Amino acid sequence: MKFFKLFTLATMVAITSSCNSGNGNTAFWNSLLDKYAKNPEVNQILLVKCTQGYDAEAYFYVKDASGKWELQRSSDAQLGKNGLGKQVDGDMKTPEGEFGIRCAFGILPNPGTSIEYIDVTPSVYGCSDDCQYYNQIIDTSAVHHECHGEHMIEIAPDYNYGMSIDYNHDNTAGLGNSIFLHGKGAYPYTEGCVAIDEDFMKEILVKSDKNFKICIYNK
Repeated sequence: MKFFKLFTLATMVAITSSCNSGNGNTAFWNSLLDKYAKNPEVNQILLVKCTQGYDAEAYFYVKDASGKWELQRSSDAQLGKNGLGKQVDGDMKTPEGEFGIRCAFGILPNPGTSIEYIDVTPSVYGCSDDCQYYNQIIDTSAVHHECHGEHMIEIAPDYNYGMSIDYNHDNTAGLGNSIFLHGKGAYPYTEGCVAIDEDFMKEILVKSDKNFKICIYNK
């Protein structure tokens, strides 16, 4: 769930530094595009550039028929309250790096994506319990687990549409869970996810397949 606090000056300095010491040149971002241009399986990519604190920019590219990247859309984005560098549960940071996705999901019906889409019903949770379901979206009515994680249907409009980012691939308890790309909510930051405008999220879902990549670094 989301919440808001006033920041002390020391806190703001720490958060700002988490995004200001990164890759401040075009060559770095072009190298990412070149890398995935050579991968025939990856046809959509989202570059998320942390600019300061929890503020970021998002650039969505799709390959054209010749294999070249075409910029579909760019906009502002929101990161975890404490910036980049996720290491453990509760640090309020967004992971840094290059990730695939596990699935798509939404409180609203599938907008037309070919990605496996989980309908968020009242029995669907993002599991944070130290158990076999940690860091997974589960339907508690199917797995019969009394989950204490995120009751996803309550997190609207943030989870009207989203994708599960493949962070903590081995689902190691304590390293962080439920890291999503999803729509914006009421606050200017997240607990560790990447948030963009809902219509942008919907566009990405419609235009993407299971090999979508998201790259998150300092600008």
